[in-house]
Amino acid sequence: MDSAVERELKLDPPGTFSLARMQPRLNGFIASPAGFKRLHTVYYDSPDLRLTRWGCSLRFRRGDGWTLKIPVPTESQALFREEHVFPGDGSRVPDAALDLATAYLRGAIPQPVAELRTVRTTRHVLSDGGNDLAEVVEDDVRVVDGTHVVRRFQQVEIELTAGTPDDVLDELGVLLRGAGAGKPDPVPKDVYAIGERAREPEIAVPVLDARARIGDVIRAALARSVEQIVRYDAKLRLHADEDAIHDARVAVRRLRSDLRTFLPLFDATWACGVRERLRWLQDGLSNARDADVLIAGLRRFSETLPDTDRRHLDDVLPPFRAARDAAYERVRAMLRDERYVPLLQALVDLAKRPPLIARADEPACTAIPSILEDAWSTLRRRVRRRTQPPSDRELHAIRIAAKRVRYAADAVEPVLGRPARTLACALADLQSILGKQHDAVVACERLRTLAHDGDGDFSFLAGELAALATVTSLEARSAWRDDWRATKREHRRFRRAF
Repeated sequence: MDSAVERELKLDPPGTFSLARMQPRLNGFIASPAGFKRLHTVYYDSPDLRLTRWGCSLRFRRGDGWTLKIPVPTESQALFREEHVFPGDGSRVPDAALDLATAYLRGAIPQPVAELRTVRTTRHVLSDGGNDLAEVVEDDVRVVDGTHVVRRFQQVEIELTAGTPDDVLDELGVLLRGAGAGKPDPVPKDVYAIGERAREPEIAVPVLDARARIGDVIRAALARSVEQIVRYDAKLRLHADEDAIHDARVAVRRLRSDLRTFLPLFDATWACGVRERLRWLQDGLSNARDADVLIAGLRRFSETLPDTDRRHLDDVLPPFRAARDAAYERVRAMLRDERYVPLLQALVDLAKRPPLIARADEPACTAIPSILEDAWSTLRRRVRRRTQPPSDRELHAIRIAAKRVRYAADAVEPVLGRPARTLACALADLQSILGKQHDAVVACERLRTLAHDGDGDFSFLAGELAALATVTSLEARSAWRDDWRATKREHRRFRRAF
């Protein structure tokens, strides 16, 4: 499999535009002579267009093999997509492509959904120094059904070559538009070919305002988390890293938290069942994330060590790296576990049709105080019932409760605005300081165990790091109460907003 990030801008040209007649010089750029070729492309998707409706595409093109494109989030008018190319003769979709598209297809079998025959005019855009910056193509596309042409359209595409800065795409777009190539039109060819039903997202996120119903707030929160879980699947399969693991875990934890917070408005049996099934996924991602955090923390602690000791940090890290590698391997195995695809389908069904009860039709502003107050009461109770001094377990429980209230405040922020936003920020600060304390405690425990089993030099360095972790834990223990007081002030302001 060959992979790259495709960066292209699509334009909608009028019938009078011709790339072949474009001037060879464009404000410091040089256009190569025009080339021509014919393309025959078949797009594949599930019968309900799961790939297309997520912005993905799977095609077979004679001479090029199979290509799976997965969107990369961007606020630009351009399309940024990961392009994965697989060899094959067109007789069957490659297993590797199906694996990478697991979260989008969820067991559905791709079949031909559109056949295109295209006459392509191509010109390369070069810098004054002769560097190949981009390829500009004009496609005259015929959508065919057998020998019958059912639709015809034109597109101009500007695609950057590897290494070309992103801003060149906008610059070339302005120049091409000035030459009559039309306005930006980010719709891919397969969407044009299939028609209007391909434009409807599988999961729609409701737009919220002050008049929203509480059910709309819940649908928006669920849809955002499920969308993130689906989109991070391919990243975890192909190139799992700290950021992908972290973001996927946050999406799963937020979803479980929202299901708990809004439980009074759900069919409780169904919602609790999904939360329990999600625990397995959360635990796997959490183990990998915790291993990353532990290594990062050890590196941070080592920065204050004398140079002679800091140089030996790599002598301490191997067991931590081995634990991280094993956790990442378990994540990869989890993505191919027989429980995984049915769970994804259940999550998509949840986002599309959450099992809400009649109370979900209440105005959000009416329902929010009691719902958020329940989560707040849990947090306040855990703070009040802590021992003096609080145990590490109690502080960790307070952190988990603070996170639940924060996620609830995030969910209602589009309806309530500033009061919810400032409360969420205060809770994030409280969560952060308690997280630092918890991470330091875990690091100290692991280092203590390793120090007992190591030789003299190893044990000494592990002891130094453990001492620094203990200091961090004690500092966080002293500081968290200030953040708690600030959080209580913001909660009082939040309540006054009603």
